[in-house]
Amino acid sequence: MKHKFLKLTALILALTMILPFALLGCSDAILNDTVQDALENKDSENGESTPAKKTEQAVVALDMTAEWEKLYGENTLVQGCLVINREFAAAHPNEVAKFLRDYEQSVNTIKKADTNAVNLVVNAGILPKAPIAQKALPGSNLCYFAGNDMKPVMNPFCEKMLSLDAQSIGGKLPSDDFYYTENGNPDAADPNLEIKVYALNGTTALGMAEMIVAAKNGTDDMNYNISLYTAPDEILPAVQSGECQIAALPTNAAAKIFNKAGKVQLLALNTLGVLYLLQNEGYPAVSSLNGLKGKTIYVPGAGANPEYITVAILQGAGLVIGSDVMIDTTTYSSPDALATAFASGLIEFAVLPEPKVTVTLTQANAKK
Repeated sequence: MKHKFLKLTALILALTMILPFALLGCSDAILNDTVQDALENKDSENGESTPAKKTEQAVVALDMTAEWEKLYGENTLVQGCLVINREFAAAHPNEVAKFLRDYEQSVNTIKKADTNAVNLVVNAGILPKAPIAQKALPGSNLCYFAGNDMKPVMNPFCEKMLSLDAQSIGGKLPSDDFYYTENGNPDAADPNLEIKVYALNGTTALGMAEMIVAAKNGTDDMNYNISLYTAPDEILPAVQSGECQIAALPTNAAAKIFNKAGKVQLLALNTLGVLYLLQNEGYPAVSSLNGLKGKTIYVPGAGANPEYITVAILQGAGLVIGSDVMIDTTTYSSPDALATAFASGLIEFAVLPEPKVTVTLTQANAKK
């Protein structure tokens, strides 16, 4: 009883402080809002704060690219790239120059995220339906950096990866020879020379959707043979052996195979940050990194870009991995397995790349 009396007294005192402002011209509406806020935000009987509003559906809680840029600067989070077999690059500079022209045009076409771009992505077999492609493209963060423009973007990323785990990029910063320098004439390219291109069926393949469709339709003016795969491990041996000439890969994988074998060069950077932190429905909404304290975040695949990037962001925000926040990279080791678990409501938080984000949220919220 005494406790309730003290709380009533505190409320009366608060009102006496607010009333003079009303006499000075504060409207009744503002006064009422202020009193209502005081009543809504006051502590409960047991002294605990009012709980955060729960999410009504699965949502993107945080844009990991935006969080990275707050910590480390813009355009230094680069996740996808093209590498080229070194021997092929040296032997066919004209064809490489032509490929780069065609690829840049394709990237610029898909970046528009208009109806044409959506149809190309679907016809290329990268995404299943137009509505999903329409939602996914704006957040896919496609880019095109080649030649001298690559190192200022790639090097800061590699430095951060090196500081986290040296083996993430093969133990050292890539030398200048890592970066391919164009020296051919695209107008002199041989249209009959077959160029095999392997890409991951997702983010890193999006930029070449126009080229894929042209090759399928026989409307391209070069002999590009583009194949899509589901995992980097299916591609890495092929580009090193020369089975394929060009491959779309995660950036840390490109740096690692260069440092360990030296058989590839970085041809172009094609994707900036595309990771997003998803939160499932029914949990107290999180809108900042500090809100992740005490939580477990599921990330697909140990020792890959998503894990390193997530760790860098959380540590940069002052969170201690394993104490403040847990990262689980083994329970759901692939993006598909993680997406399925999230869509089924088994976990609260998942880090996934676009366009997998849009697919996953669509599936998760379809059950509502």
